[in-house]
Amino acid sequence: MAKKILVVDDDPMNLKMADFILKKASYEVILAASGAECLNKLKENSIDLVLLDIEMPQMNGIETLEQIRAEGGFANLPVIFLSASGEESDVQKANSLGAADYVKKPFLPPALLECVERALDK
Repeated sequence: MAKKILVVDDDPMNLKMADFILKKASYEVILAASGAECLNKLKENSIDLVLLDIEMPQMNGIETLEQIRAEGGFANLPVIFLSASGEESDVQKANSLGAADYVKKPFLPPALLECVERALDK
C-alpha cells in the first residue's frame, strides 16, 4: 500500500510540481492550499507524511505545525518544511517543533525524494 503524503503550499505550481514528483515515485498524494485545509485533510485521511510550506497567508507553516502538534494523534507525524526562506529563526522553530527535515525551494526531485524516504523510514 502506497504511503500517503499531504503537500501543503499556497502556490499552485509548487503543489503541481510536488504532486508530479511524488506520484512518479509511487506515493499517494493529497494536496492542500492552506494551513486550515491541511488540518482538515489530516482529520479526513490517514497521512504518513506532511510536506509543509512555511510562508503562507492566514496561517503560516510554523503556526500550522503548532496546530498539528496540538491535535491528538499527530504528535509523531513526520513533517518536512518546504521554503524559499533560509531564515535561521524559521529553521530553529521548525526543529523545536519536531520537523523531520527542511528543504529549500526550488527543490530538485532527487533531493526531495531523499528527504521523503528518510522521513518515512524513521
